[in-house]
Amino acid sequence: MVKTAMSFFSVFIFTVISVSPAFSQSSPGLKDSEAALEEEFKWLRAEAEATLSIATRTEMTEETAPSIVSVITGEQIRNMGARTIVDVLKTLPGFDLTHYAVLPTHKISVRGMSSTNSNEKVRIMINGHCMKDFYWEVFGPHFDALPLANIRKIEIIRGPGSALYGTDAFLGVINIITEQGGDRPSEVSVESGTCNTLKPYGELSYRKKDFKAYLYADYYSTDGYDGNVEADYATRFFGQDYSAAPGKLNSKDRHYAFQADIRYKDLYFSGFFSRSDTDYPAGFYYALADENDVKTWYGYAETGYRLPVGDTGHLGIKVYHDRADVNTTIEILSEQTAQMPGMYEGFPADEGVYEGVRSCHAISGAELTADSSICSGIQLAGGMSYEYIRHYGIKHYANYNLTGQPVELGGIRYEAFPPFQYFSGGITDLSEKGIWITDKDREIAAFYTEGIFDLKQLFSLNKGVENLSVTLGGRYDRYDDIGSSTNPSLGIVYAPTKKFWFKALYGEAFRAPDFSEIYLENYSDQEKAPSLKPEKIATTECLIGYHFTPDISASLTGFHVRGSDLIAYRASGITALLTNIGKMKSYGAEAELKASFGKFQYAYLNFTWQKVKDTTHAEIEGTTERQEDFNPGGIPEFYGNIGMNYDFFNEHVIAGLSLNYTGERKRSEKKSLKGENLVQTDQRDPVKELYLFNASLTFRNFFKGMEIQISGFNLFNADHRSPAPRSLANDMPEAGRTFTGRISYSF
Repeated sequence: MVKTAMSFFSVFIFTVISVSPAFSQSSPGLKDSEAALEEEFKWLRAEAEATLSIATRTEMTEETAPSIVSVITGEQIRNMGARTIVDVLKTLPGFDLTHYAVLPTHKISVRGMSSTNSNEKVRIMINGHCMKDFYWEVFGPHFDALPLANIRKIEIIRGPGSALYGTDAFLGVINIITEQGGDRPSEVSVESGTCNTLKPYGELSYRKKDFKAYLYADYYSTDGYDGNVEADYATRFFGQDYSAAPGKLNSKDRHYAFQADIRYKDLYFSGFFSRSDTDYPAGFYYALADENDVKTWYGYAETGYRLPVGDTGHLGIKVYHDRADVNTTIEILSEQTAQMPGMYEGFPADEGVYEGVRSCHAISGAELTADSSICSGIQLAGGMSYEYIRHYGIKHYANYNLTGQPVELGGIRYEAFPPFQYFSGGITDLSEKGIWITDKDREIAAFYTEGIFDLKQLFSLNKGVENLSVTLGGRYDRYDDIGSSTNPSLGIVYAPTKKFWFKALYGEAFRAPDFSEIYLENYSDQEKAPSLKPEKIATTECLIGYHFTPDISASLTGFHVRGSDLIAYRASGITALLTNIGKMKSYGAEAELKASFGKFQYAYLNFTWQKVKDTTHAEIEGTTERQEDFNPGGIPEFYGNIGMNYDFFNEHVIAGLSLNYTGERKRSEKKSLKGENLVQTDQRDPVKELYLFNASLTFRNFFKGMEIQISGFNLFNADHRSPAPRSLANDMPEAGRTFTGRISYSF
């Protein structure tokens, strides 16, 4: 690991030393003084730092914010030619994204810890509005397809955020800040690329005095990348004759998105809508199938007003409504498996084993906020919120009896156990036949407060103190079905000089169990009285940062994360119950080195080293022994990024290069009983280390308003795989070499 880290640093330092003269020569006046260089550097600092508000409810810089934060500007996203938000987040320390095989989305891991299903432990927001993680991950298909062209910047917290944001801000917070009317010209654009990918989009930007309007719309279509599954669940348990593997992934996608932002002075309205028709990449039970499909639409509308109070205070109020519908078709097993004698009976030769779910979701909420500088050196902020969540219109369909009990349809009795019989009418509505989740609702009330105490101002500290502040915060959330959660945070930021700064941070966070975890289990006790509690996490972080020059800076962060009451399955006879038994810990370090010589001239290096352990000490089935602390598997111990961007010919040609490195991913060290011996359950070789080379070339303003970009990803066609359970023996294949081209016209 040390050798790899030193190699990264060596390449970065060589790159900076090599290109620094060229950077300086491109702007000769910058040599005259450090002050002039700082003026050029202001672009990045003004855009990335001046309006940073994710770490507190007030504006702070990246260096003074009481959190470990990262900022990526829209210009940087555009320069790198990113296809999706996945490409963007992969460039950050602490963030590891892998393809979640049974859902058409990527799963975010932060410092080695991830969500159980997809991304329900990372709070994703657009302009501060939470993109709700509904039952059965309805937002999942929309995450990968989030618009990038309308982004002004992305603010990211690595670490807990529940003290401000409540549930889901468990591992991190991502706030996508979009353009507003008048920020830049209107534009039309079209992208095209590998796998018959097409994405036209347009944005209309208008501003007149105090009125601003911004509209954005896009369409995305792709046939999906080439990826083959050699062996799957059916291969492993039923044999090659009853499996669709080997075969090609099914990953087509059709997606629409629309966004609006209308503002007049301190009054605003914003809205977002997306609709997706996406095929599952592999299969719901890691069994290759070609008819998995999820159709979803999601949208929200929000309006708010921010009222100045006195010279230093504000009152704000916002109301909002979210709505989502999901229609999922799950081909659990392919038509080959459905022909297996003794297991399935009566299935047509061309039909697999199907299940379907339809449901609707809605959230109505309001939030009241206030902030004020009560004196020089003390700034207070707080707020209260209320949400009402509905889950309704649930329908379950299948072409066989999946209820777990005998079912009679049309005078025919269908047993609950193999052989599973094909329903004579094909896919049938079973909503009234099984013990399913019915219409449910939830009410949430919350109160939060934070205080920022500038000790330098309060005590007139000048000698050896450039900045010294303490931030205290906390939030109380009350759920009418699962109880309450209180989460504090503490941040100390100290800068002895303009070059040095330090942070010491502590925070707690929680995630409330969703409806599927509480009510979906077919057990009457959980149906009547949910017993699950919120999951908890506590994080301690320390950071040291240093400015070598006004344009080159570095930081080193150490972290220790401990999760408890994590929701996991516990064996109970022949079934399994969801309970709060899980425990995890993670510790490690993140390092960043950044250099910026102008708007299009910058370079970066970051890497993460981490150790993750499951500390549940659960009983090993069939024995009286318990698991020791073990690596849960699929987690790289070391990963990093290096990249640079440079412009030629007075910003007419812009080139970007990047390398993403991920170390090998070991398998889970969980043990199980085999014969009379305890052995590692997953004995496959680790997922190999990975190097991904990406590049982009942008041509700007050769014709007024015209921009052309060509981008390539995984240019050396590395065998790119995301870790998957043993059912997919060779893991989840991801895209090989791909290219995209974009042409845009602004007016």
